[in-house]
Amino acid sequence: MQITLKDIARMAGVAESTVSRALNDKKGVGKETKLKILKIAKEHNYRPNQLARGLAAKKTNMIAVVLSEMDSPGNIEIVKYLEKAAENVNYQIILCNTNNQQEKEKTYLSLLESNQVDGAIFIGGKLVGSHLLRASFSNENSIVLVNRLAEENFFTTVLTDYSNGIYQAAKHLLKEGYQKIALVSGPKDNLVEEEKTNGYLQALEESGLKIKEDLIYSTDSSREAGYNAFLKIIESEVIPDAFISTKELTTIGLVEAIKMGGYFIPDDFAVIGYGDSILTSIIEPPLTVLSEPLEELAKKSFNFLLKLINDDLDSKKIEVLNPSLIIRDSSLAKYN
Repeated sequence: MQITLKDIARMAGVAESTVSRALNDKKGVGKETKLKILKIAKEHNYRPNQLARGLAAKKTNMIAVVLSEMDSPGNIEIVKYLEKAAENVNYQIILCNTNNQQEKEKTYLSLLESNQVDGAIFIGGKLVGSHLLRASFSNENSIVLVNRLAEENFFTTVLTDYSNGIYQAAKHLLKEGYQKIALVSGPKDNLVEEEKTNGYLQALEESGLKIKEDLIYSTDSSREAGYNAFLKIIESEVIPDAFISTKELTTIGLVEAIKMGGYFIPDDFAVIGYGDSILTSIIEPPLTVLSEPLEELAKKSFNFLLKLINDDLDSKKIEVLNPSLIIRDSSLAKYN
């Protein structure tokens, strides 16, 4: 059983307040008494209750990292970089997964509102709801959004320029000679996915191509969804010659469906995926992908949050980072 402050006080024959002063190296404790207390604490492997100390001091050195999707490889990479940044300044993270459920998000938000964490970073998800918006009105709630949009600029936010990323991908395929490019995107009610679709539409319009609705397919973010998207699109009136997938897992399913159908990449269909992760790196032929600056997203969002916690940020900030198109074999020129 974990030894408590009260246990140490009883063993040392002193008051709890004396133990607290000794352990926190504060004045008012004799040298011999302090050494006795420290010896007892060391022998019994005493660890202070960080949460209790934080509640008393209104600082816990802990932050909540709230994920909309735990199965997104990109989100997990951001969490890893956040954890590393936090450890460098003696902070810890509490990982919370909402699975895009608003009620879960409200529950995790209560950690911040009850001072159990010093701040919160929300990664991904749908348009900010009223509960999170209300929380932003209090200066005591330090909140940073990562790759999540709000209708009003009440949040410090770090974003990937999704529209520009998919625009780059579509322009690359058009330059390579592909004319019938299908887009496999996430749910229609997700504004981030809407931004990706806008980039696709812009590239096609600039090239003078007619938009074919049959080539735009919205689905969820699973591997199975990517597989089924290919089967659906291939049965439509317009057969594509290239695909852009906006999610890591749908990309895996899409490639699997193409190969199971006896087709070849890029001979029959060129493919551009999303996310330069361990999953996409094992695809053959090597996959052209849009790679997000995940480490930079994490570092900037954490630094913003620290400034909010320490009242060093004079106004809400929005920083937009560009993804990079990594060109590999899967999108080579159709006409050699």
